[in-house]
Amino acid sequence: MNYQDLKQNPTAFLALTSLTLVEFEYLSEHFVPLWEAYYKHNTLEGKKRILPAFREHGNALLKGTDQKLFFLLVSIKNNPLQSFQAGSFGVSQAKVSKIYRILLAVLDTTLARLKLAPCRDSTALKQGLSKLSDNVFWLDGTQTIIPRNTDKDVQKEDFSGKQHGHRLKNLTICSASQRIHFLSPTESGSVHDKTLTDWYRLSLPTGCVLKQDLGFVGHHPEGVIVEMPFKKPWNKELSFSQKIYNQLFNSTRVVVEHSNSGLKRLRMLQDVCRLHHEQVRDRIRVVACGLHNLRVEGVDATRLYQTSSRLQAYAPTNSE
Repeated sequence: MNYQDLKQNPTAFLALTSLTLVEFEYLSEHFVPLWEAYYKHNTLEGKKRILPAFREHGNALLKGTDQKLFFLLVSIKNNPLQSFQAGSFGVSQAKVSKIYRILLAVLDTTLARLKLAPCRDSTALKQGLSKLSDNVFWLDGTQTIIPRNTDKDVQKEDFSGKQHGHRLKNLTICSASQRIHFLSPTESGSVHDKTLTDWYRLSLPTGCVLKQDLGFVGHHPEGVIVEMPFKKPWNKELSFSQKIYNQLFNSTRVVVEHSNSGLKRLRMLQDVCRLHHEQVRDRIRVVACGLHNLRVEGVDATRLYQTSSRLQAYAPTNSE
């Protein structure tokens, strides 16, 4: 599988990477200097070099930075077996995992440099949201399926009784544009949404509106207007006006549902995640948020090509 061949087919390229060619080129241009800085002092397998390397060997695996980024995005998007990924790109199965982790770390840094990565702490979150003109935000939880652990104690921690499976959980906060501004640390599926807000207390701009579902009953950050649907009383019915309010409120939650579904475009988060390293699992979620934010904010090709010398071929032309 080769990047140069696939980029001639935009439909197939989008299906394999979740990015359009314009978005890929924009990301790749900022990925290149970070990768070259890493590769100068480290091998593709993560070992330190005795002498700095200023260029790749002619027979290097995954030759070219674009090919490496393409290799990583295909793996995240399609969640293939390592043997399939190795056969598709002409590398050994033993090296797929090593190469994958290194490229993932560089991509994580790239998305952070582009300010596409979500905030992970409340202080940075409050500062970032304070700069936005919109003051309405949505809070929700998202889960990822993982294999059942052989350790019975860990099984209990990962098992989600509501979802009847072993999962990992994160909280997300998004705005009306569906950009994800906050991603909580990754926790076990048995942890309740409200418990996560107690562990990682959210600090939001004063006077903003936070929309959340009934899974966050009792969560009310200081100085924030919280909107929630009415909960049905025990052995009673909601009033007509309360039912109408719940219908209107639930219709606005399509924003956060679409935002979280944007993460699930990556099969590594939608299907069973076979990665076992906790740091890699968490980094996958950060990268998924960054790629989602790129898709949300990177649709406008005009803005992208103006900041990238590699995208002049995709510049829109004014027809007379």
